[in-house]
Amino acid sequence: MRQTGYTDEKKFEKEYGQSFRLTPVDDIYFSGVGLGDKGNRNLVNVLTVASVFILFIALLNLLNFTLSEVPMRIRSINTRRVMGASQSSLRLQMIMENVGFAFIGLLIAFLIVMGFQRSETCMNLVSGDISFGANAMLATVMAVAALAVGALSAVVPAWYSTSFTPAMVLKGSFGLSPRGRKLRMAIMGVQFCVAFVLAIYIGVMASQSNYIFNSDYGFAKNEVLFTGLTTEACQKKTAIRAELQKLPYVESVGYAQDAIGVGDQYMGWFRGNGDKSMNMQVMLCDPGYLHTMGLKIEEGRDFKESDSQTGAYILNRTMMDKYKWLHVGDSIGSRSEWGDHNYLIVGVCNNFRMKSVRNDNSILSVAFLVLDPLAMSRMGDRCYNLFVRVAEGHDKIEAKRGIEKVLNRLDASYGDYKMKFFDDALQRTYVDEFRFISQVKLFAIICIIITIIGVFSLTMFETEYRRKEIGIRKVMGSSVGAVVRLFAVRYSVPLVVSFVIAAPLGYWLSRQWLQSFAEHTPIYWWLFPLSFVGVSAVVVLTVVAQSWRVATENPVESIKTE
Repeated sequence: MRQTGYTDEKKFEKEYGQSFRLTPVDDIYFSGVGLGDKGNRNLVNVLTVASVFILFIALLNLLNFTLSEVPMRIRSINTRRVMGASQSSLRLQMIMENVGFAFIGLLIAFLIVMGFQRSETCMNLVSGDISFGANAMLATVMAVAALAVGALSAVVPAWYSTSFTPAMVLKGSFGLSPRGRKLRMAIMGVQFCVAFVLAIYIGVMASQSNYIFNSDYGFAKNEVLFTGLTTEACQKKTAIRAELQKLPYVESVGYAQDAIGVGDQYMGWFRGNGDKSMNMQVMLCDPGYLHTMGLKIEEGRDFKESDSQTGAYILNRTMMDKYKWLHVGDSIGSRSEWGDHNYLIVGVCNNFRMKSVRNDNSILSVAFLVLDPLAMSRMGDRCYNLFVRVAEGHDKIEAKRGIEKVLNRLDASYGDYKMKFFDDALQRTYVDEFRFISQVKLFAIICIIITIIGVFSLTMFETEYRRKEIGIRKVMGSSVGAVVRLFAVRYSVPLVVSFVIAAPLGYWLSRQWLQSFAEHTPIYWWLFPLSFVGVSAVVVLTVVAQSWRVATENPVESIKTE
C-alpha cells in the first residue's frame, strides 16, 4: 500500500477495483490463489462424512451379525449362567470375540491397502501419498477406530442376550419378543437410511458429470484437435496452415496463446481508471481462431487477415454489457491508458465457458486480441498452440493421424507431434472431481452391498423364527406367493419411513458437494423417487429370495423340527 502511495484502503479499492486480503498459511491451499491451490473445504467435509458413514455401516453390520447369532447362542449363554458364570464375564467374552474379528479384519485391510499401493489402476483413484509411513497418525487412528467398532458392535448383543431370566430362555424362544423386534427394526431402518442417502448422492454426482460434458460450452469442443508448437514450428505457421487446409477433413486452422475452457488461470488485464476502469481475461490469437473454435459473432464481424497489420479486438457479450461505454467500431480505450494496444473493437462474440465450471463464467469479461507487427515484435509470438477443426462427417482418428504426419514432416526438429482431442483435455481439467466421484461411487457400492447383506441377515433371523408359522400357514392353504408377500409387505413401512428421513439428508449432502462448482446441475426431483424405487427393489428382491427358500420347504418338516 505504501509503495503505491495509497494509505486509504477504500480509495485504492474504488480507483483500481481491487482489494487486498490476508490469508492464513493453513488456508492457502483452499484459497484458489495459486495454480496449485485447488483445495475445497466442501469436498473435505463430504469425505469426512463419508468416512464416518463407512465406520457407522461397519458398526451396524457387525451388530447385525452378532444379533443374528444370539438365537443360536442364547441357550448356551444362559446355561453357563445357571452353571455359575457371571453376566459381566459373559458380556466381556462376547465383546472380546468381536474385537478379535475386528483385528483380523484390520490386518486384511492393511494387506488390501498395500496391494492398492502397488496397483496403477487403483492409485488413479487418489492424488496424494497413501503410504503408511506418510500417514502414521491416520493409520493409528483408523486402527483404534476399527477395534472400537468391533467392541461397540458387541455391547448391545452382549447385554441383550444376558438380560433375560435363564429359566425363561431355557424353556422357550425369545426371538419374537417386542423388545427384540423393535431393536432389529431400528437397525434395519438405519441401514435403509444410509442406502437411500448414498443412492441420492450418486444420482446427483452422475447428473453433474453429465452436465460437465454435455452442457453447452459455447464453442465446438467435440470437433477440435490441438497441440503445442516448437519455436521452429511457430516460424512456419503460414506453411503449416496452408498444408493442413489442403487436407479434406480439415475445416479451419487457428493459433492462440491458450486453450479455452480447460483451465482456471488465463492472462488478465486491468485498464482504465475511475468510472471507466476495466478488468478482463485476454486471449492472444490469430484471425482464424474464433472460427476454428466455433465461436459465433453476434455483432460486428470476425477477425480478418488485415487485422494482423492493424491489431483488433473481439469482446464477449458480457464485457460489452458490463462496460456500457464500449461500442463496436470504437477504440477500446484512451491512448494514455492503452498505449500500443489501443485497437478498434471489430466484433462481439457469444458468451462461452472460458474457465472450468468451478468458476461463474457468466460474469467473465473476455477480450480476444490480434496484435499488430509492432506489438508482436515487443511481446513476442505467444500464439504457440495450434487448433484444428475437423470437418463434419469425417473420422477424427484419421484426421488426427493425418495432421500429425504433416506437422512431423514440416518440423523435423521435433518429429513427434501428438494431437490432443479437446474433449479429452476437458476431462483432464476435472480429474480431481472425477477421481472424487469414482471414490464415492466405489464407497457407495460397497456400503449398499453391506447394507443388503445386513438386510439378508435380518430376514434370515426373521424367517428362522417364523418357520413353524409358515408351515402352519401352508398346511391351512396359503400359497408360496402369499407367504413371500407376508415378508415383503412387512418391509414396506420401514422403507418408506427411512426414505422420508434420508431424503433431506441426501439433499443436504448433495448440495454441499455441488457448492464446489459455480456452475452445476440442479438437484432434479425425479432423482428421489428413482432412488427410492432402486433401493427398495434391491431390498425386496433380497427379502423375496430369502423368504422363498423357507416358503418352498415341506411344511411338515418345518413343523416337526420346530
